[in-house]
Amino acid sequence: MNIKVAICVSEAVPFAKTGGLADVAGALPAALKKTGITPVVLMPGYGHIFERFKGIEKVNERISLSMNREYTEEFGLYRIFHRGVYFYFVKNDKFFARDNLYGTSLGDYSDNDIRFGFFARAVFKVLEELDYIPHIIHLHDYHFALSALLLKDIKSRKEQSAFRRTKTVFTIHNIAYQGIYERDILSTLGIDNNYFNIDGLEFYGKVNYMKAGIVYSDKITTVSPTYAREILTPGYGYGLDSVLKAREDDLSGIINGIDYQVWNPERDCQIAANYSMDDFSGKRKCKRHLLSKLFDGNIDFQSPVIGMVSRLSYQKGLDLIAETIDLIMENDLYLIILGTGDEQYQKILMHQEKKHGKRFSLTLGYSDKMSHEIYAGADIFIMPSRYEPCGLGQLISLKYGTVPLTRNTGGLSDTIVNIDTEEDIEKGGTGFLFKEYDSLEFYRKVKKALELFSNKKLWEKIILNGMSQDFSWEYSANEYKRLYENMIG
Repeated sequence: MNIKVAICVSEAVPFAKTGGLADVAGALPAALKKTGITPVVLMPGYGHIFERFKGIEKVNERISLSMNREYTEEFGLYRIFHRGVYFYFVKNDKFFARDNLYGTSLGDYSDNDIRFGFFARAVFKVLEELDYIPHIIHLHDYHFALSALLLKDIKSRKEQSAFRRTKTVFTIHNIAYQGIYERDILSTLGIDNNYFNIDGLEFYGKVNYMKAGIVYSDKITTVSPTYAREILTPGYGYGLDSVLKAREDDLSGIINGIDYQVWNPERDCQIAANYSMDDFSGKRKCKRHLLSKLFDGNIDFQSPVIGMVSRLSYQKGLDLIAETIDLIMENDLYLIILGTGDEQYQKILMHQEKKHGKRFSLTLGYSDKMSHEIYAGADIFIMPSRYEPCGLGQLISLKYGTVPLTRNTGGLSDTIVNIDTEEDIEKGGTGFLFKEYDSLEFYRKVKKALELFSNKKLWEKIILNGMSQDFSWEYSANEYKRLYENMIG
């Protein structure tokens, strides 16, 4: 059976990216296509997409969408063929021709409620325009979660709707970001107030878009099995744990993959030298290049290098780093951090760079090339996350022979085989996990990693264990295919 899937997402590589969601949305459609699924991708037509990408085709320049009885919006529909899949862009410059996707450093855009509510409605208009009636509409994160409710509403009002057999999957990438807005957005979007109740959209007197996805979708997934269990608890559910608990039988965790066409040290053109499991001498060249690029003077190329590529935020464990950085820098090592985020953590790290500048390098912002160089040139990659739904950094670092050191949570638990003893290495250990969210426990794990780094033979075994792991999208795509088949079977 040719299963048709419409993937609705707010960002996708290479067209728009703020985080890991874009990496998933950029790679998953092509992986699904290889399994026999027929996917299309629907996403906002951000202004920069039309400026940067050639080959975008016009489908329809002017489509009218009734938001409610008195309010109509127009949009253009465009497409591009990328990696065997059509990506469709909904172009409405009032909503999407902006410098950023979701907001500025001062906060989210004040009209995100209507921006993404508009897109949630536009999904069905687009599919009708394309005469593409999918078996599954796959919604990612809160931005388009309202589409699940709108589909239910369409079916209830039109028994012969073209979408009468279409079902929805809602994937939670990060439950902390929910899209919580004032109640009056319902009238703007033409949504009946009957849906505003404790069993529907209502959330402490406001409208919660993510809750709509959880309540009204046919199936719910998240991006790792451990995170699927964690979000059922008050500590990780961010107020929606009881709602998820009621849908527990429809909730599953499917681990994300990574795109080995992009992340592969054997053919990565952004690193100083290529290398593989059979010969990782090129990794030593990458380390020399990275250190020479960032530090002056007498560099000790034998010292361990700890790297981090991350948002500098509360979620990512920056408070643990802030509390232990003086202890960490007492060791004979180099620390390299690339990222941007909360101003308080940026200031702390800038101060520490001045203090430990000979061995600590901080680069604020994001550089794709430098991220590749850190993954290839570092010895240890740290992710002391408070929570981590899946995590891509540890998957990339494993492929690049850079040993991950992370907290034992979410997808980090599912993808790293912990090392406490030398025996763990012989059993296939790939990295270092610490359990409690505690700065001293984090530092003790750093010390353990440094201790084992001094044993070259053992360290090379850890590297080989990690590089032999396979977290390609093939496994994940087949898991989604099985889910789709069960839903329509």
